[in-house]
Amino acid sequence: MSKDGTERLESSQDAREWQEAVQLILQQEIEQQADTWMQDAGGFMETVHSAIDMFRRNPDLIPHTKEFDKELADAFASMAGAYEVRIDGKLHGYSVPVQPIIDNLRKQMAGGRQKPPAAASSPPPDPPQQSLRSRTPKSSETDDFSTLFGTIGLPHLKI
Repeated sequence: MSKDGTERLESSQDAREWQEAVQLILQQEIEQQADTWMQDAGGFMETVHSAIDMFRRNPDLIPHTKEFDKELADAFASMAGAYEVRIDGKLHGYSVPVQPIIDNLRKQMAGGRQKPPAAASSPPPDPPQQSLRSRTPKSSETDDFSTLFGTIGLPHLKI
């Protein structure tokens, strides 16, 4: 594998040994490359795991949940903006531990609030629209397709 040239295989046993040697060499190369990639991605993976932990510990920062605290989320976003880790414009986490910032904001805001924040209230959805009753057409009624047929120049055509 490391030399140029051809390998002459004399028997099926020789071919089997050569295949096993090639598999072993390829497996070692793949493992080395995977280890290198994991080491290179270690910092990024740590950032992502920290972001996941942040949301697990702070369900009031998750939009569209009943615990969501918009005021706290907005204050945190403006405070932690300098520590954002963005890739292609997409937020993946923060470069520093942010839980102390969240805890501090929560304490500061608790003093200024009289009651706990209400969930983000949106108006209740409209009730379902009442349907029209289905009825069978009476035999004396005729379908009027004159408008449809008028678009093709035949307004007096009857079906």
